[in-house]
Amino acid sequence: MLAIIIAQFSLAAEQPLPLRMEDQISTVKAAIQASGAQWQAGETSMSRLSKESRHRRIGMFFDKFKAKPLVKSAKFGASSASVPSSVDWRNDGGNYVTPIRDQGECGGCWAFSMTGGLESYTLIKNHASGKNLDLAEQILISCSGIGSCDGGTISPDYLQSTGLPPESAYPYTATNGSCSSAAAGWQNKTYKIDGWGSIDQTVNALKEALAEYGPLPAAFMVYEDFMHYSGGVYSYTSGAEEGGHAILIVGYNDSGKYFIVKNSWGTNWGESGFFRIAYSQVTSKKVQFGLSAVAYQGARMSESDKALQAKMQQKSFDSDAAMRRISGMMNRMPQ
Repeated sequence: MLAIIIAQFSLAAEQPLPLRMEDQISTVKAAIQASGAQWQAGETSMSRLSKESRHRRIGMFFDKFKAKPLVKSAKFGASSASVPSSVDWRNDGGNYVTPIRDQGECGGCWAFSMTGGLESYTLIKNHASGKNLDLAEQILISCSGIGSCDGGTISPDYLQSTGLPPESAYPYTATNGSCSSAAAGWQNKTYKIDGWGSIDQTVNALKEALAEYGPLPAAFMVYEDFMHYSGGVYSYTSGAEEGGHAILIVGYNDSGKYFIVKNSWGTNWGESGFFRIAYSQVTSKKVQFGLSAVAYQGARMSESDKALQAKMQQKSFDSDAAMRRISGMMNRMPQ
């Protein structure tokens, strides 16, 4: 009898949700309760969009990687036993995750995923906790040739060869735009990576890469129920497939058995723009969380920031030298 109920639930789960938003949310809530899932559904910024508008919020294409997989690091030994039980780059000796962005009705999730990864990794490498490094996703959309508002792939070669300038060089428009609209000379003010590699789609491989390299651009398959996610640890319960979506994995937690993820749908969706997703969704034949995951290696500062850092270091050095001179003068004064 139990097997029949499970089979009926599984069959019903794959059906498209009703058209009305209220009916969709009710259906998802019922599916969550029936499946024992550990998340909450409610009205979100995505719930109110038409089906066509929702489709424009995703846009990840899947292609074979040109880079070799990253070799398993010796940092954590032969097993995963030495990997930390939890990592959250928003609170790991500092905050190295930049604020939530909103891609709008442009299928540029792939650009936000890669850009967010570059922002975070650059902050980590340069010990710049809390800095809102805001780089230009529009450059990827308009200049890279990787994709457009109709979709794209996680292909970081462009970040290695050209890099991205600050947002001010080409403010985001949520359109395909034109590279000629970018500020003149933006190529001289970019942040780059020295290399990148792909990550195996397993829970342990993703955890090790997160602990060693920082946030990871990755993707998964989105279903209708995910649009109404308002909190908790997501696992698929109901609705039809919407398509591939790229995100940024920023942490994990073994106790709760979930990954922590930065989305690009604004702060009025999910957990203030973030979501948690169960480890089980990595092996789910539907969700396939962790597809196309990559890690960046050797993020570099722009020339302008290098100059600023050198100036700050010199200022600190001069200040220390002045204090030493004052201290010496005080010691030589008669008592």
